[in-house]
Amino acid sequence: MKLILAILAFMNWYYIPYESPSAPVEVEGVDVNLKRDELAFTFLALSDGEAALVQYATGENILVNTGGKGTMKELERLLALFHVKNISTVILTSGSGKENLGEVVRKYNAGKIVTGQAGATALIDMDIPASVKVEKWERGDLRKLLPGLTAEVIFDGSEETEGTDISFQFFHHQIFYITSTSHQSEQAFLGEPLKNVNIIKMPAYAARGSFSDLLIEHMDPQLAIIFKSNVIKPDPDLVEMLHEAWIDVYFTKQHGTVTIKFTQSTYDVITIMGEE
Repeated sequence: MKLILAILAFMNWYYIPYESPSAPVEVEGVDVNLKRDELAFTFLALSDGEAALVQYATGENILVNTGGKGTMKELERLLALFHVKNISTVILTSGSGKENLGEVVRKYNAGKIVTGQAGATALIDMDIPASVKVEKWERGDLRKLLPGLTAEVIFDGSEETEGTDISFQFFHHQIFYITSTSHQSEQAFLGEPLKNVNIIKMPAYAARGSFSDLLIEHMDPQLAIIFKSNVIKPDPDLVEMLHEAWIDVYFTKQHGTVTIKFTQSTYDVITIMGEE
């Protein structure tokens, strides 16, 4: 692995096939080659903050959060890598998810912004074009986003450690995008039937105290994603707990951009690394 990382430092973009992690392949663009009833959920490797791209076979693109402060050029480069020219919807799961929102809306002609309590508060001081619809979701809402893809708001809070926590369901696959880390949100999660979650996006960059062993046992996911922050480092004890529960952990800082391609019955993981 050390050899691979050393090679990557001199190159531009790579994908590393899930089946053959020791054979990186240089790429100029990524075509996820989606057929009918297929979906790609990509966790973008930015130097700071969260952004995830959802792509469907029809060419429709949805962006979940827009990255951290000062990452717009990185976001543009990654979206270009995936041939994204238009974004239909931007979903904000927290106030910090709006950092590049204005530029994303203008550059990618976003027609709708979806948010919960925390994101709605953050939008108050923003100049949103009248042509852009702002839709507020609440806890318990179940919305159809794309054919086969629904989004359910498991929890929505406005406290400092809370945001909008969304379970994305694509046929029988479940991706839980977690933002909140409060006691109230944990109790809400424990009260929901989340045993079928395949993939979790860890909250608060997997900081100390952000996720408990009770939640790990309750959800029992197969895969966890941890985004990179400039100021927060993942808790080694939490990461060890995930590994001990036989959960595959992907760090965008270490593994790069993580694309998960879903069919109705299966999913594959591809990681793409770019030079620092």
